[in-house]
Amino acid sequence: MENRITLRHLEAFRAIMVRKTVTGAAEMLEVTQPVVTRLIADLEERISISLFTRIKGRLLPTPEAALLFKDVEQSLIGIERIANAASNIKTLKLGRIEIAAAPSMALSFLPKAIASFTLEHSDAVVSMHMHSSATVLDMVQQDRCDLGFAMFPMRATRLGNSETLVTAKMVGVVPVNHRLARKRTLRPEDFEGENYISLLPLMEVRMKIDSLMVSYGVKRRISAETQTTIAILKLAEAGLGISIVDPLTASGYSGNLLKFIPFEPVIINDYSIVISQRNSSTLILKPFIDHARREIRNMVPANLIVRG
Repeated sequence: MENRITLRHLEAFRAIMVRKTVTGAAEMLEVTQPVVTRLIADLEERISISLFTRIKGRLLPTPEAALLFKDVEQSLIGIERIANAASNIKTLKLGRIEIAAAPSMALSFLPKAIASFTLEHSDAVVSMHMHSSATVLDMVQQDRCDLGFAMFPMRATRLGNSETLVTAKMVGVVPVNHRLARKRTLRPEDFEGENYISLLPLMEVRMKIDSLMVSYGVKRRISAETQTTIAILKLAEAGLGISIVDPLTASGYSGNLLKFIPFEPVIINDYSIVISQRNSSTLILKPFIDHARREIRNMVPANLIVRG
């Protein structure tokens, strides 16, 4: 007979030491009494030590059993700790995700993604930092966060572990009482001479829109410049002018002072994710990315999605 001691042997031994009787041990292990008796007899034979004396049908621990019990208890506690750790990892109860996101993404679909993710994985912690897309990309490249959510095409980064979540059409935004609010589609010529709220110079979307307007010979009056499209909406609400914004910002608007109108020719906006190379568990990151992908696709209107 082989001399290997199994986990079941040790569990039976501990159960009798704790419950004092075979009946109690069987209840603890949820097996029959003969199973417990057979496991103990088998254990004694394998280690060649008598662990219990049998007096009037009862098992009384020998001094050797008392010496062995401490080590068995510690071993089983260690095994339970490993099992719990494995369970925690499997269910994502252990881990922290640090993400950096552009404002339009951090203030729109990501809160929903974080909420739905943490409802499923209550012990995981998500930490979100809000920065410009350029800063987000720098943070990922420098391994200062696990995930970066930014508005740029994949050609803007040399990082291989990245993907475009959604590519969608930008839309015009005008106050509801503006003369253009009645139009079904806005074109570059509609912006001629209008007060225009723009993103800051050198931002990629700003340069894309400016180039389009120049190609159509359209001259706008830049009434304000700001870093975020969310600020553009606030300025438009205040009556400072009209603009063109990304569809995620538009779909997240809950007020009634602005109207969003399709713009032609199509200007696309890429919402991308970049994954850091630093040591982060894919068991944690992959489900979170799945939540983020689902939420952004739920939020951007289907008629504005080009790819995704």
